[in-house]
Amino acid sequence: MGSANGRGAALAGIKIIDLSHQAAGPWCTSLLGDLGADVIKIEKPGRGDGIRHAGKRPPELGSLNFVGLNRNKRGITIDIGQEAGCVLVRRLAAQADVVVENFRPGVMERHGLGWETLRALNPRLVYCSITAFGPRGPLAQKPGMDLIIQATAGLMGHTGEPDGPPIKSAPPVADITTGIYGAYGVLAALFEREHSGVGQKVEIAMLDAVISMFSDIAANVLTDGTKYGKFGTGHPDLVPYQAFPATDGYFVVACLTNAFYNRLCAALERPDLLQDPRFASNRERLKHRATIVPILSEIFKTRERDHWIALLEAHDIPACRVNMLEDVLAHPQIAENDLVVTRTDQRGETIRTVGPPVKLSGTPTTFARLAPALGEHTDQVLREFGLGDAELGELRAARVI
Repeated sequence: MGSANGRGAALAGIKIIDLSHQAAGPWCTSLLGDLGADVIKIEKPGRGDGIRHAGKRPPELGSLNFVGLNRNKRGITIDIGQEAGCVLVRRLAAQADVVVENFRPGVMERHGLGWETLRALNPRLVYCSITAFGPRGPLAQKPGMDLIIQATAGLMGHTGEPDGPPIKSAPPVADITTGIYGAYGVLAALFEREHSGVGQKVEIAMLDAVISMFSDIAANVLTDGTKYGKFGTGHPDLVPYQAFPATDGYFVVACLTNAFYNRLCAALERPDLLQDPRFASNRERLKHRATIVPILSEIFKTRERDHWIALLEAHDIPACRVNMLEDVLAHPQIAENDLVVTRTDQRGETIRTVGPPVKLSGTPTTFARLAPALGEHTDQVLREFGLGDAELGELRAARVI
């Protein structure tokens, strides 16, 4: 995990016990693994993380969804449904730097694995608790996954065409955003620990993470009582700033300022759209969105999108195709960014996926290993924590590991 300059990975030496499952928690710990932390994923023997079962691959290897969310981890099995399993997890936590979990509020406490119990064993421990709606309150005990949070937080309600049904974001943005915020909190707590010598609890609710994505318009809702509907691909406060249909597909035009709109009118050779007082400023265009957008749409429907993109870019107006994922992954820019990685799984089969998007010059992020097979590193890891052959045998016989 070292770098060319010998500084090593940013989180080298940090040991993380990952008790999370599904997506938000596993994404959080994968990001920390990218930075060089030793992430130990704990799963139930014989079953594992539920997302292992989401695809065509054998569950013991894990679906490609699982692979995408669990890179840079070692995998062990411990049954925390048994007291012996909880005792073992407490033993690991006593020697760890971080614990991450995303069970419903109260579950970890009932197993003797809550923050108060583990901090008493290890005062330097950073404990990250990810919940759907928060640790307390009227929704705290409700089940919450990405779809539920997207709907509850208003994301689906504000996504889609004005007269169409609500639309779910294609990637699981509630899970991914929560995972990013979780990693952000863990990093802050680890940094502060260097000064205080003690750990702390990090809490992040998926609901809060998604609502925070609305920060740019939430202030309008909270302060002025503004009510936003759905704008399709458009922007609530900018026009034109959306997708338009060409003869061969969609492309987007982003007039962030009046200067961009002025250049757009020049590029289209439509000075009338600039001179018309209804469209002379963004403030006026917002009032007359229902007029200017159809005018532009009719213009753009006459030619293919590459024609329009080339024309607009020649006038320094931001524009691009609306791509599908397979299109953008094949783009030479992605190759230049070194984002796609190729690895070999436990069966010797080739897996292509995306790697860390963050690049650090002195302590590079890495894609050191694919997601672990179920229990792949159980003996290796537990021996590192001091268990011997006899104890491992007893735990395996009792189906604790």
